[in-house]
Amino acid sequence: VSLIGASVNILAQYNVRYSTPSSISSPYVALGAFDQTLAAMIPIKAVFVYKQQGPNKEPINIVRLQRAMELVLNHYPHLTGRFQVDPASGAYAITKIGTGAELISAQCNMPLSAFSSAQGHLWLTDLPGNSNALFAPFEPTVEAACRDPMLSIQHTRFTCGSVALGVRLPHFSCDADGFFQFMRHLAELYRGLLAHESDPSHLPSLAQPPHIVSYLSKQEDMTPEERKDALTFRPSLFSLASTDKDAQAATPPSPTPSAPPPPVTGRVMRFTAPELAALKALATDPSGGSWVSTFDAITALLHQCVYRARLQYYTKIGTPISPPDFLTPLNLRGARLPDLPPMYFPNSLICPFSALPHDILADAPLWKIAKHIHDLTRSVSTHEARHTLRWIAAQPDKRIIQHGFRPGNGSFMLSSWARMDMYAGAEFDKGELPVLVSTPFTLVSLVDGLGYLLPADIPAGGEGSLDVNLALSDPLWDILEKDELLRRFTIEWSQYSLR
Repeated sequence: VSLIGASVNILAQYNVRYSTPSSISSPYVALGAFDQTLAAMIPIKAVFVYKQQGPNKEPINIVRLQRAMELVLNHYPHLTGRFQVDPASGAYAITKIGTGAELISAQCNMPLSAFSSAQGHLWLTDLPGNSNALFAPFEPTVEAACRDPMLSIQHTRFTCGSVALGVRLPHFSCDADGFFQFMRHLAELYRGLLAHESDPSHLPSLAQPPHIVSYLSKQEDMTPEERKDALTFRPSLFSLASTDKDAQAATPPSPTPSAPPPPVTGRVMRFTAPELAALKALATDPSGGSWVSTFDAITALLHQCVYRARLQYYTKIGTPISPPDFLTPLNLRGARLPDLPPMYFPNSLICPFSALPHDILADAPLWKIAKHIHDLTRSVSTHEARHTLRWIAAQPDKRIIQHGFRPGNGSFMLSSWARMDMYAGAEFDKGELPVLVSTPFTLVSLVDGLGYLLPADIPAGGEGSLDVNLALSDPLWDILEKDELLRRFTIEWSQYSLR
């Protein structure tokens, strides 16, 4: 739990715009097919923590950071705009380009060491406000998404001189891959300014500028005939909600629970390299007929252990469990969708889902579940992805598009950030990597059964260790702490977040 007495005070707030005229000639930027399926109020965010490496050497100077933001926004000018939803079609767009992004200067009243363990380990959930105090204030509503800056960065200085950056972007603008690409570009320009500190007239440039136009975002991307043809496709992952008022009225309402559900709390679970090796061995088909990834193995373990805990808890209190759907985002960059250009910033995720039978999920050996996860993450072909996205783009009313995944107290979702360049890509000063990069538990992400797989912090975890930031209904944690199978492979857990 966050340290009692710790506080973060905002010192100043800056509106940041691009330093040269925008490359976007139109005041209106349409978003694409990938972006349309995301709720407007969902952010993508991460905290980057940097230790002071020596006296009088600030890890990240806020004046230089502001200048680097101005330069990076020359390449991402739409991030200075504001979100808009077409009232007739539900189509997403960005307008008011040039309004500005947000930079906040803040001060914590304690040194960074106050939040570390005796061994120097830094848990996300031990930072001020479970790390949420290191981010700009946020309101998870559509109204706020349309009103507030799209990009916000809070620079928080600890009394020891260490610094945290809390960075947030709306998920409709990019996915995790695009988010960390943006951070690499921001750090690259910051280093360029630092290298030419004695020459303020020098303007660094990006070695590989981003591609910011969303896939299938332009009207001319499809002819009227192609749009008509696209609507004949029947996607496996999406459908259209009924607009028939009589049919809606005939749908029985969901039963009202007799008591409010318990709170959802988040914890960080560490998997060390030796634990991961042992887990992968258990999750591999003993016949040798197939292989599984680390993601497959961790997902299978957590999905099975959480499902068993839910069976135990909900059977005891007499509450039914929703279908045990599993969902994970797939990044279509590269060979999965060759249409996407290099350095593609916007969203490129598609989310397959499935539900395992009860007897498999509850009682089968781990390798059977891992094989199912493995097959699911390779189930979306390039042909299906293209046609699904064209079907989304062609819909005249985007508001009635619905995903087939069934969220509930039996569902499970895991998103992998394990291969993102989260540490090396956030090097603002040469040789000085962050000591922690992670995504916080917030009121938006504290969803029962939602988890993120991330690289562990380098100093404490060592190369190859992974963290899972997992949110669950609070009573399930007590059951999982006694789960012998789970504890064989992950011993070190953080305390609760937002309990």
